[in-house]
Amino acid sequence: MITRPTFRRPARGSPGYWVLIGSLVGVGLVILALLGGAIARRALALPGPTPVLVRLALPTATPVPPTATPTPEISPTPTVDVVEGAGSGIRLGIFVEVVNTGGGLRFRQAPGLSGDIIFLAVDSEVFRVDEGPVEADGYVWWFLVNPYSSDRQGWSVADFLRPLD
Repeated sequence: MITRPTFRRPARGSPGYWVLIGSLVGVGLVILALLGGAIARRALALPGPTPVLVRLALPTATPVPPTATPTPEISPTPTVDVVEGAGSGIRLGIFVEVVNTGGGLRFRQAPGLSGDIIFLAVDSEVFRVDEGPVEADGYVWWFLVNPYSSDRQGWSVADFLRPLD
């Protein structure tokens, strides 16, 4: 007569008990590893974000309605109305681009070579003309403001500026 073997659960704490527990934990870990690998492969197969080129439009000057003043304001510094040669065509309210500096354009706290240097602007950087022109030390100076950062503003020489209008 053939008898079938019966499975008897090993007694708790016996070596056979720990072999059974270890085997079950091992099988569970193998299953988790296989699932984790499948999930990782699936995540890698998904396409990433598509790069997008965004071109920002040049800001335009907002017209300001004239205010009624009985007398015109007089500037205490000497000014010129027309600038010939390099930097010509620059006027209040337009945007200008820094050009042909060969290393950067110095911005100063006051017009003139004695004004403290605040920062250095690089070629192709754009600024709005807010004040000027002022003649000092043989140069024509304009007060320029970066339209994206109010920290970048100061007086600079017209020789390295090109109007963008």
